[in-house]
Amino acid sequence: MATTTMSITQLVGLQRAEFAKAARLQRQILQIQCSIAALAAIGVFFEAPIISYGVAIVALGFAGVWALIGWRYRASRGQAERARRATLLMQGLDETISDGELRKLKLDFTVTTEQGRACEDDNYYAAQAAPGLPRLVEMLEETCFWSCHLLKGSARRSWFSFIALVGTGLLLFLLSVLVFDGDRLQTAARLFCVLLTFVVSTEVVGAALAYGDASQALSTILPRIEAVRASGNRTVDLLMTLSDYNSAVEGAPMFWPGLYEKERDRLNQLWSERIRWTT
Repeated sequence: MATTTMSITQLVGLQRAEFAKAARLQRQILQIQCSIAALAAIGVFFEAPIISYGVAIVALGFAGVWALIGWRYRASRGQAERARRATLLMQGLDETISDGELRKLKLDFTVTTEQGRACEDDNYYAAQAAPGLPRLVEMLEETCFWSCHLLKGSARRSWFSFIALVGTGLLLFLLSVLVFDGDRLQTAARLFCVLLTFVVSTEVVGAALAYGDASQALSTILPRIEAVRASGNRTVDLLMTLSDYNSAVEGAPMFWPGLYEKERDRLNQLWSERIRWTT
């Protein structure tokens, strides 16, 4: 049986490409949610049965597409997280997984080799410790540091979007109270209810809450990582901390689109400063 080979750099590239695909699918899910909300708003203006039925059929079609993209998102996100866990362990411990596990991991990627190659980065992790538990601890601290900051930034943006949407809708509704009367005012109230239904959905308020919960969890994990290092890298403590980190990041939505690219230089500088302070 042939041996499956894959370098850490290749695995990192495929991992990053898979995360990028999952992020695109997450954006498409939000866009479809917006489309369904827009259809609901359109239905408010028309009482003719044929238009109502047409809107309902189109919305049903969008719901089917939403379910399909949601399934693809979960598959892509799950594979990306699985690759992240493998990369962390393989590079940290300087060991490889079995041929069977590596083959299964490679076959389950939903991105192409070319897409992975475009995302390869030899310096994705900045850990300098010797291979083994010390390097795994350092890599875990680095990825936890980045994830914590990016989740906090994602939470801020999500709450800002929520406040902006609700504020805009409320302002328009109050203006309509001053301008409209009778049926028009009733229509405005229905539109505001449609907007509220959308913004309190899983994709808006739910995402903001999930981002905040995950960032709070990671902020408590960072001191635990420091304690693991101070205790001489106890294996059980490290595995417990690693498991809690994985649970926190995998339970949160993908980072806000474009946030990583915007914050990369600043977080690299902050991480370098943190390393100087702790060494």
